[in-house]
Amino acid sequence: MIRPLLNFICAALLALGFVSCGEDEKLNSDTKESSPNKEAEIQISMSRDDILKGMDIYRNTCSPCHGSDGKGSGPASAVFNPKPRDHTNGAYMDKLTNAHLFKVVRYGGQMFGYPTMPAQPNLSDEEIKQVVCYVRTLSNTYKP
Repeated sequence: MIRPLLNFICAALLALGFVSCGEDEKLNSDTKESSPNKEAEIQISMSRDDILKGMDIYRNTCSPCHGSDGKGSGPASAVFNPKPRDHTNGAYMDKLTNAHLFKVVRYGGQMFGYPTMPAQPNLSDEEIKQVVCYVRTLSNTYKP
């Protein structure tokens, strides 16, 4: 019972490593548009279409760690310390700006004190905004 779980966790971690490593050329072009020091707030539309696209990206990219429900209890979370963030915690999540969430996804969490959160250079700026839209819906205090 334990061995299949460990195999799954290892496979998930390997997959996350590959996701966070790729496409240097794309990373270089995207980081010119959105440097980590950019302080302007990120505007998101919260349209139904963007939320649904963000949900699809989240489930494919984020759920191994954060879980499909966003509670930070995905299958790979067992090996992390600290545990992945609970995106349903409105008291915490509602304090974060869209720009902050965008930067954490784009550059990874290391620069913000989340050492296990990998960068996602494979996602375009638009895709990251869609993920931010979806993450906003996970908060208990979000009202569409």
